[in-house]
This record gives sequence, C-alpha cells and structure tokens, in this order.
Amino acid sequence: MKAIHILLSIAALWVAMPIFAAKQAQQPIVRANFEDIVYIIDEKAKTAIVDVSPKQGGDIDIPEVIPVNDVDYTVIGIGDKAFKGWKNLESVSLPPTIKTVYRSAFEGTAFFKDTLNWNHGELYIDSILIAVCPDSCKTKYKIRPGTTVIAVGALIDCKTVTQIWIPKSVEEIAPYTFKNHKNLRKFHIGSGVKRIGKEAFMGTAAWENEGNWKKGILYIDTCIIAANAAVKPNCVIKPESRLIAAGAFLNNPTLYSINIPARIREIPDEAFCGCSELSKITMPAHITKIGKLAFADCQSLKYFSFPAELKEIGMQAFSGCIALQSVKLPDGIKELPDGVFYRCLALGTISHWPKAIREIGTGAFRDCSQLLEIKQLPITLKKIGKGCFTGCTSLQEVTLPDSLISIPAHCFDGCMNLQNCKISDGVYDIDNYAFRGCIKLESFKMPTFLFRMGEYAFMGCSDLKYFRLSDYTQVIEKGAFMGCTNIEKIDIPLRTQTIESQVFSGCKLLREVNFHSDLKLIEQAAFENCTLLKKVFLPEGAEVHPNAFGKDNKLTKINFVEVKK
Repeated sequence: MKAIHILLSIAALWVAMPIFAAKQAQQPIVRANFEDIVYIIDEKAKTAIVDVSPKQGGDIDIPEVIPVNDVDYTVIGIGDKAFKGWKNLESVSLPPTIKTVYRSAFEGTAFFKDTLNWNHGELYIDSILIAVCPDSCKTKYKIRPGTTVIAVGALIDCKTVTQIWIPKSVEEIAPYTFKNHKNLRKFHIGSGVKRIGKEAFMGTAAWENEGNWKKGILYIDTCIIAANAAVKPNCVIKPESRLIAAGAFLNNPTLYSINIPARIREIPDEAFCGCSELSKITMPAHITKIGKLAFADCQSLKYFSFPAELKEIGMQAFSGCIALQSVKLPDGIKELPDGVFYRCLALGTISHWPKAIREIGTGAFRDCSQLLEIKQLPITLKKIGKGCFTGCTSLQEVTLPDSLISIPAHCFDGCMNLQNCKISDGVYDIDNYAFRGCIKLESFKMPTFLFRMGEYAFMGCSDLKYFRLSDYTQVIEKGAFMGCTNIEKIDIPLRTQTIESQVFSGCKLLREVNFHSDLKLIEQAAFENCTLLKKVFLPEGAEVHPNAFGKDNKLTKINFVEVKK
C-alpha cells in the first residue's frame, strides 16, 4: 500500500505530542464519590484522600478501603476542608490507615466544639491528635504516647509552647505540621518516625536558630531537616543521621557530592531535586525507596549506582538529569513510574532490566534522545504506559516481550530513527499515534491477532513499505497510515468492515488495494491523494463516501455507492 504524501515536519510532530512536563509530578485529579463523600484517588498507588462531601450528616465513619470501579483504594488522608463547617457533625471514626489529617478539616463542627470530646485540652480521634487547646499548653508539651498521627495545625494556637516531645508511636510527620510555629525551639523526634514531610519545621525557632545549623545542615535529633547555601560542596552528613526530610536539599546551588549514612533507609520526595551541581552520590546498599522527584533536575549527575536492595522509585525521580548516561536497575524493582527518566538527554543504555518488572509508566523514557535500543525486557512485563518512549530520536531497535498485549498511545511517537521493532503475535491493540513519525521504519510485522489499529498509529512513517495487516483486524481507525508515502499495495483484512477517514490519505505510491466481501463502509478521504491508484474493485453492497478517494482522484473504474443518510 502506498501512502498519501502529507508534509509532516519534525516541528509539527513535536507540537502535536502530548505534554509531559518535568517537575509536574501531579497527575490529573481524579475524584470518586463513595457513600456521599468525595475522595481524591491515586490510581497508581491505589490510595484515596477524603476531599469534601456534598451531604452534611451527624456521624461520619470513614472506611479503611473504598471500592471504585471494582478496584479497592486505601484511605490514607483527610483533606484540609473535608468536613469544615459541618455544624451537625457530632462523631467521627477514622481508619488506622490514615497518615495525614488537617485540623481545619473538623473546625466549625459540633464534634470540634463539644467540650466533652476534649480530654485535658486535647482533641483526639482514636489515636490521631486533631487539636490542642492553648489554655492547656505549657512551655514543654509532650504528645501522648500511642499517638499515631499529628494533624497539620494541631498546635496552631499554642503560642507558648517552646519544646515538643514526639512519641515513637508516630511514624510520619506530615508536610507543614509545625511550619511557622515561631516559638518552637526544641524537638524530640521519636525513634518510630520514618518520614518527615516537606517544610514540616520551616519557620520554627529551631529553624531560625543559626546554632542548629551545622555546616549548612539543620539537624533535629538524628534527622536531617534542611540544608542551605552554606553546605560544603563535598557534603559530609553526620554518620548517626537516620532519615532525611522531604525536600531537604531542594535546589541547593553548592552541593557537589554527598555520602548518605548507613542508617538511612529511604531517599524522600524532592530530597535533592534541582541540585544542579550534584555529580557524585554514595549511598548504602540497603536503601529501599527513592521518592518522587528525588533527584530531578540534577543536571550534572552522570552516573548513579542504584542500591542493591532498592524496591521502589517514585515518579520523575530522575527526570531532567540531562547528563545521566547509563542505568543499571536492581532486580527488586517491580515498576518504573511515570516520567522516571523523562528528559535524560544523555541516557544511552539500560544495561540491566529488573528480572520481575511488571510495568513501565507513562512517559518513563520520554525525550531520552540518546537511547539507542530497548532489549532484554523480561517476560514479566505486562504493561507499558502512554508515551513511554516518545521523542527517543536515536532509538533504532526495539524488542518487546511476548507478555505485552498492547502498544499504548504515543509509545514510539517521534522515534525518527527506529528501524526495527519486534512485537509479539499476542498484541491485540496498537493504540493512537503509537508509531507516528517513525520515518525510517521500513517494515513491520503486524501481530497475528491484532484486533485494532488506532488513530494515526503509523502516520508519517514515510519509509514503511512492507507489512501485512492481520486477518483479525476489525478496526482500522482514522489516519492510521496517513502519509506513508512508500506503501504500494494493501490487502484489507477479511474481518475489516470499516475503513475510517484518512486511513491511507497521502499514500502516493499506492497502486493496488484488495478488498474482502465483509467490507461495509469506506469513509471520507480514506484514500485521498493516492494519485497512482487507478482501479478499485469493491465488494457488492459496500458503501463508499463520495469523497472517499478524494475529489481529484484518477480512478478509471470504481463501484461507487452513495453513503446512506
């Protein structure tokens, strides 16, 4: 089959590509209503946060898990305005899965105002500290042992408190928990605390006291809270340090090298994001998690040795690391998240793929313009996200495992040097724009059981000449082969009933098209500008749009049947 000539400049291809911006780890907000309460759900993490409710009741019992479209989501948080102003709300029950709560979520409710719910000046929901009455606060405040969560803003009115003791039962200090508590100068952080959120202590007296900063690093107990421009280029962290707060070294302009102490188990969200001079990182083998955006935009980072025991990497963890050259992923990784290596412009090789990896996320390797090949992906891989390899302009060879059953939208969009792509016969769907602009792709073995060919799937593949559509293909969608200027012959599959608009538009060398008897409809401009197409023999009863072959076609024989209205 030959393709209609459509001028597709590289610039035009890029303009049309889906946007996947660095440093925008936020996904489109997805909300779900369950029992008259609106939740914000994270489809990847399978978690939910209470947002608001249109219905105000007297009792609230938040479940541990909510079902949405037959998928269970664990409820992990209560938003800042969730129940604010519910005058009739008298009792609240929260699940043990809750990690983050805002005091403001319950302000103005009958539950909040009822003095019987306050014990010794403290308002609790189970083991969650919601608020502390200023009248009960002393200079030194000891949070009750057994407390699991401290609400953001819980001590907002306690202006006299200067010292806080956090028990070991608390596992996480949420972002902004103590932010701008100007009189808080001393903290005891329990040994059970595993994570400290971004800016949790910013603006406290402890933060403002220059004496607490050692060589540009703020320590509270054995926790690294923040770093400033006074950090030495070759940073040495206290060896007894056991955790790093989220965003601790965010956008630090001086950091060149750092040695992570042995006691640390996680690299939190945004920990070293934007450290443009950071080029050398040494960390212990037992690091199990690297958070989202942890090393994003570390533009001088050429080499990174992934810890042997690493099990989890967050979204866009290495996005914008434009100097990163090679990646060897440890076997403990089961999923590469969205945008994890987005815009790693120097990334040329993936020297090792995890043996049990199941999924590669949306835009994971987008715009890795030096990546040459994708091989040795394990049979455990079940899913590749949209735009996974979009803009990998140097990519020449791809071999996908037999375990994959679909090629997602924009998967290889703009891979202009892709010459060889091997996919399994088990693939049943090639989604929209999957191979758009792969101008050097000369031949392609279509999967035996391919059911659907998506919109503009091979648009602009100007060298594509040799392929055979599957006999199982029922749908060839709009513009699928538009601008494939080297196609000379095409056999329409037996089961194909509709050829949508612009499917072969601009296939200028197309001379022969063979139709089968099951064909029912050829839509507008399906063969527009196929200038070498002279004769077409259509099956009896097939409906053909008057402009299916273009207004200025040179056909000398065709069975035209008006499309029924």
